[in-house]
Amino acid sequence: MGNESGPALRSTRAQWAWLPGLAAAGCLVAAVVVGGHPVAGPVVAGVSVVLVVVLVVVQGAGLFGRRGRPPSGAPSGAALAVCLVAAIWMLRGAGVALEAVGVAGATSVALWPIPLVGAVGLYVLASRVRALGLVDDWFRRGTMNRSGLWLTAAIVPVSALALVVWSWAVGEDGSGHDSYRQLLADQGPVVVVLGALAFSFVNAAAEECAYNGVAQRAFGRDMRGVVAVVLAAVMFGASHWYGFPSGWWGVFLAAGYGLVLSALRHVSHGLLLPWVAHVLADLTIVAVLLMIW
Repeated sequence: MGNESGPALRSTRAQWAWLPGLAAAGCLVAAVVVGGHPVAGPVVAGVSVVLVVVLVVVQGAGLFGRRGRPPSGAPSGAALAVCLVAAIWMLRGAGVALEAVGVAGATSVALWPIPLVGAVGLYVLASRVRALGLVDDWFRRGTMNRSGLWLTAAIVPVSALALVVWSWAVGEDGSGHDSYRQLLADQGPVVVVLGALAFSFVNAAAEECAYNGVAQRAFGRDMRGVVAVVLAAVMFGASHWYGFPSGWWGVFLAAGYGLVLSALRHVSHGLLLPWVAHVLADLTIVAVLLMIW
């Protein structure tokens, strides 16, 4: 009797092993959307910390049929959520402190994508704590193979066209771009171009590392590959609720773009080509923001 119930119990646990990953994914989406909210942000961080602790304890006890198998990726997703909220508030605090001592405009240190860069950095540090069992093999450069290059060549013009069409469709007639055009007038084209390049390179790197790197690798341990890809795309889309494109259409377009970048990641076996395509899309965004329709 005991010999029959053991395998059955392990099978039942294995069937539900995806639930922690789904909970961690929810925490990460919440951190992306409301991580900077004065109430919701700390709540998301607290729930994520509890989830990490519970999952590490459960994993150590060999539940969910994990004994003898690679550790669950769910703690990694929840840990990244904690790191994102922590980075947002650390940067805000640093900005306020600097402004208090006379450094004008210091609160800009918390502007996107700096919090996500900080979150990835904090995650790398946290992953060195072996007891947590966090995913640490997420970074792969990949190769510039023929299929990847062809897909990149197709992605770039289509994504650029989609951004331009979205900007036109929502009535971006130039009236909302005054601050960007003023920046161009005040700083000159050289400074603006260098700033656009820096933003595009850093933003693309941070988002690819977080979503197509850590998140997709983590959730891929507990779920089918396609589910992990979709979750990573949803997170990428959610991050554009306040971005460009924005709103529900922005989330939808960005999630679709995230799926395409994920496909490019699989074709090229790494993050290099998705990063290149992402940089070019971000440069298109800058061009659209400076455009007068």
